[in-house]
Amino acid sequence: MTSQTFILPYRRSSPVHVPRRDLVLAGTDSLALRVSIVESDHHAAQALELTGGIGGPALRVIVWRDGPQTAWDYGGVGTYTPEVLWTGTGTISDEIGSFDVAIPQGTLVDFPRRCGFAIFLDWDGGLESEMLAQGALHVRHVSGTPALTAEVITTDTPPLDPITTD
Repeated sequence: MTSQTFILPYRRSSPVHVPRRDLVLAGTDSLALRVSIVESDHHAAQALELTGGIGGPALRVIVWRDGPQTAWDYGGVGTYTPEVLWTGTGTISDEIGSFDVAIPQGTLVDFPRRCGFAIFLDWDGGLESEMLAQGALHVRHVSGTPALTAEVITTDTPPLDPITTD
């Protein structure tokens, strides 16, 4: 399992700049992502206070197949519609201002090598939303079949003899 923490500002000094975060994962990996949201992009910003309840804040992550946004085809501009590959929601963490998102093991196995993702903070029952970050997700594909290894159980005293079952 891969663990990663993103610290993202809710209010930004420039409304044009959306923070970029990139990830590299193997297709067989799982991901435990903690997203901590601070009030602003000021260096001394405090964690955003998350209030639960009906319509309370929620965190949403979307992963899509990345590709060119426009294409030139025989003198005409074509468009590319991204395909959503995975979407997940975060659960409010025990850490102030944080959500935990889990991508289960094996989810990325059939994903293309290059994907895009975005992290959104939703509130008012999903009627309002703010994109907190976006980035690229590069999926490394491992050739061959992963080797399974058995965990060896040993005795407590030296020479730590292996315990086997019949």
